Amino acid sequence: MPAAESLPVNERVESERSRAMPSMDAGGEEVVYEPQATRHPRTHVYRVRLDDQDMSKLQALAKLRGVTASVILRELVRTARVARVGEHARK
Repeated sequence: MPAAESLPVNERVESERSRAMPSMDAGGEEVVYEPQATRHPRTHVYRVRLDDQDMSKLQALAKLRGVTASVILRELVRTARVARVGEHARK
């Protein structure tokens, strides 16, 4: 193997990487990336119109928790108490 200094930069980096990282052929299992493989796709899409203030609050809640706005909305819907006919929902 030639001295690292005599190799071009990209070959030098690849040479150092191959020494530092074990080969997949050395008994490792190949991992195939599948985007969002653990998530199930949502079957319904619902458009919601929000004014700037409501959108700002929704985005702030999502950012604070490190989730998307849709997660905040789903949790709100899941925890909501549905009023029966003739009954007023509590606030």
